[in-house]
Amino acid sequence: MIITQEEIVDSQAVIHIELEDPDLDPYLNQGYQRVVQRIVIPGFRKGKAPRRIVENFVGRESLLSEVIDTMVYEVTDKVIEEQKLEASGLPKIEDLELDPFTFKAVVPLRPEVDLGDYLSLRVPYEPEEVSEEDIEGRLDELRQSLATWEPVERPVELGDLVTVGIKGSVEGNQFMEEDDTTYFLDSDSTNPVPGFSQKMEGLEAEQQHEFTIEIPEDYQDTAMAGKEASFSVDLKDIKERILPELDDEFAKGLPEAYESVEVLRAEVEKGLTDEATNRSDRQYEDDVVKAMLDGTTMELSPVMLDHEIEHIEEDQNRLFEQLNIRRDDYLRSIGTSYTDQMAQARTEAEQRIRRTFALNKLGDLENIEVSEDELDERVQELLGQDPEGMAERLQQIEEQKESIERMLKYEKTVALLVSVAKGEAESSEQEEESEDSAEEEGSENTDNDNEETTTEDGGDDTDDSQA
Repeated sequence: MIITQEEIVDSQAVIHIELEDPDLDPYLNQGYQRVVQRIVIPGFRKGKAPRRIVENFVGRESLLSEVIDTMVYEVTDKVIEEQKLEASGLPKIEDLELDPFTFKAVVPLRPEVDLGDYLSLRVPYEPEEVSEEDIEGRLDELRQSLATWEPVERPVELGDLVTVGIKGSVEGNQFMEEDDTTYFLDSDSTNPVPGFSQKMEGLEAEQQHEFTIEIPEDYQDTAMAGKEASFSVDLKDIKERILPELDDEFAKGLPEAYESVEVLRAEVEKGLTDEATNRSDRQYEDDVVKAMLDGTTMELSPVMLDHEIEHIEEDQNRLFEQLNIRRDDYLRSIGTSYTDQMAQARTEAEQRIRRTFALNKLGDLENIEVSEDELDERVQELLGQDPEGMAERLQQIEEQKESIERMLKYEKTVALLVSVAKGEAESSEQEEESEDSAEEEGSENTDNDNEETTTEDGGDDTDDSQA
């Protein structure tokens, strides 16, 4: 094998690799084992023709093409190990040639990270306050959840529940027909089309109504977008929401059966306060990490960055498939382009990578480790979330222990950074400095004590000699 490495630039190594016949032989054999099972060569039973015959029959390149996808990465891994490179992520394979077998591997390297003076990092903590309006809003949500719907004899109002028979058409082509369908008429609703709820407002029950709606230009159904839709609606009944009174009986009727509305209000306030505290803590963690990253310098490999962008795009594509949404339609609905979205993905990818490497560096500098007890405790927490599937869950967790350990180390690292940013805790470096200072001070005190003792002893000796 002939290996030539270029000078390292942009935190990535470029390696030119040429495989000679002895290097290629095991891979040719793997390719032969696959090909010989599929082809028929006159004079030989299927799967029994010698490699030399098969290679002459299909060509050397055909055998190599069978294993080339795994082959180049296996070879690159060996070269990375031999060259003692600190690779971080998959290499990019370029300029592949089969005769002679040569290729170029661009290997992303672990970036050099300088966290700057992170020990002096200070970020003000601003907790989110819970207002009376927040409490009343949550209590109103509870009332809404237990509301009943009662028939009314009046025209439709927004917020009503109506039962209708409905036909809709665009340019004479019917696109919907429903009978005895229930609609909640919300001002923000787009069902069945935007503006339908507003058109229903003021109509009376047990009557037939006709109206038209201008469909927005950016409507998801491009066949209807920008056109006029005609509706024929048979309004059968109207119901309004009746909210229960907020009193002791209401509080006692909840699943938790609170003693009184005052107790309920106190519990609601506590719950909102806990939620606000959690949100404030998460936001503060993000702010603190961002502040650290603002003072951090590192050079990222372009190959590493491209791979992360690919992962982000793959995640987006999976989400679009799950939601059965076309990417073009989604981008049009939010008023952006694919180019803009990829630019956002590049920014997000860079932030992810910088965050990961910066926190890893901080964890190493501060000697942050996860004990077996901490790991076992987290495993027990995860098992407790699904007690019925304990055995299967335990096996999954055992396979994910390394990932759980990394997550715990990440949490401990962020917790330390938060403590530093609040001025509540010293880093390990500061603790070592304090211990060194204490040892030096103790040593000085000991030396002083020895000097005093020597002086006193010397005085006694002098007195004795004089005597």
